Amino acid sequence: MSVDANPGGVPAVTNVSEPPPPEAPEGDWTDWANRMPSVVALGLECTAVDEGRAEFVLDSRHFPLNANGAVNGGLLVSAADQVMGVMAVRGARSHAYAFTISMAAQFHRSAMPPVLVRAEFVPGGKRVAFVNVEMEGADGVRCASAQGALRMSAGERVEPAAPEG
Repeated sequence: MSVDANPGGVPAVTNVSEPPPPEAPEGDWTDWANRMPSVVALGLECTAVDEGRAEFVLDSRHFPLNANGAVNGGLLVSAADQVMGVMAVRGARSHAYAFTISMAAQFHRSAMPPVLVRAEFVPGGKRVAFVNVEMEGADGVRCASAQGALRMSAGERVEPAAPEG
């Protein structure tokens, strides 16, 4: 992984490692997920991932909380989107990349950290996968849920565009 500064001076991480082969053990997939720059930046930790389910913990040490001590809804949606991508790549059972094409989220109550994020892979066709996400606050009660459709693209990785100028 390399870090390059973008025009705004904020580090941009590139060269994310390739996902493990589908037959790799769960530990390889967990390690891969935990090295993803967005997972790290959001304060997510992947604790389990297999072909059908994944579990992450969203830690609040990496961002400010709302006035009531809850995680901001936008951060929950960002975390859900990242978890959906990991789950779609793992669930596809092929060397593929996942691109979110549609996502809906519902907020059930304040999300008090740490937030447990559980994802379930729902098979689709050859090019589309679906992932359901449930989030539980520190009290163990569902605080948010999300559903996403992701386009699966074997071997097609989108690289960041070079800055103009």
